[in-house]
Amino acid sequence: MLVVGGVFTVLWWLLRNKDAAQGRQIEILFLKHDEDANRLRDFQIEIASMHYKKPELDTKFDRLESAFRDGTRELGIKFDNLARELMQHNQGNGK
Repeated sequence: MLVVGGVFTVLWWLLRNKDAAQGRQIEILFLKHDEDANRLRDFQIEIASMHYKKPELDTKFDRLESAFRDGTRELGIKFDNLARELMQHNQGNGK
């Protein structure tokens, strides 16, 4: 009976030590996770600070849209003028 008690005591002690070691490893992993999460948050903030904000983008796209609209309008007017000049030129040569 004493031997069985001694074996159980040794097994209990080994399991307790193993459990304590695993507890320390888990604690280290949680600390590493917290550190990684903080670094990721800081990195996300850094990336976000390098990008345009929505109002800035809205202004830039409004200007771009205006430039395209005005450019195509001017190009249309130039084509109309060119067509008119070509028709007048052809009518003048046809007489």
